[in-house]
Amino acid sequence: MPAQSVLEYASHTDIGLVRSHNEDAIVICPEAGFAVLADGMGGYNAGEIASQMSVDLISERLKNQQANTWLPRLPWQASSPERWINEAVTFANQKILEKASENPDNTGMGTTIVVAVSYYDRLIIGHVGDSRAYRLREQRLEQITHDHSVLQSQIDAGLISLADAQFSPIKNLITRAVGSHEEVEVEVREHQMQEGDIYMLCSDGLTDMLDQLQLQQVLRELGHDLQMCCDTLIYLANRHGGLDNISVVLFRVNQLHERSLMEYIFAS
Repeated sequence: MPAQSVLEYASHTDIGLVRSHNEDAIVICPEAGFAVLADGMGGYNAGEIASQMSVDLISERLKNQQANTWLPRLPWQASSPERWINEAVTFANQKILEKASENPDNTGMGTTIVVAVSYYDRLIIGHVGDSRAYRLREQRLEQITHDHSVLQSQIDAGLISLADAQFSPIKNLITRAVGSHEEVEVEVREHQMQEGDIYMLCSDGLTDMLDQLQLQQVLRELGHDLQMCCDTLIYLANRHGGLDNISVVLFRVNQLHERSLMEYIFAS
């Protein structure tokens, strides 16, 4: 594993006020510099199975892939975090499909996923579905993932405004999920980190209850204490209805490991 930037993590997941069980799942691996969040779907307890399987399988795969970066390799053989994420999510998709085929109760199960991998001074975000990633930089909050949902497609086409979208009855209809088809399309983007950045991964149980300005205010005021910030976001989402499971992962960039020229050549 390459030298990592120094990241500080916190997380919280909550059942909410309406659901009978929690179908969200989180895995954080500070020593390897990654976090995974999933929001499951499906009848009975299938969504819970799909989300937990996905975060466990993806995290295990990422640990193994990163461990292999210690092996000698030529520049053109170098692995990349973009490929790690794609391979890990594809593997989870295959295993969830196999699990669903073994038990009729699990038919139709699937999950969203959002994965954040720190690699030197970069952050690689991969996602499927409408679980999101945000970045607070210089007191401004920005969504850095693009929802794979019917509503987002309508927004992109200019059929509905962002203001009206908050109240749309179809905002939870997603167009991609892990475990829904034989092939899964993972959207992967690279971001340059800066010291002081705060990143947030979350399920739609948070963003359906709090708008971006509310999220920004909490992160601005409580970002110095990440765990308190997580707990407050969950509390406020429940105060606004708690209609779904709510999950949040926060991490701050305390120190960057910038790549030397040789590290850049062999890591790119």
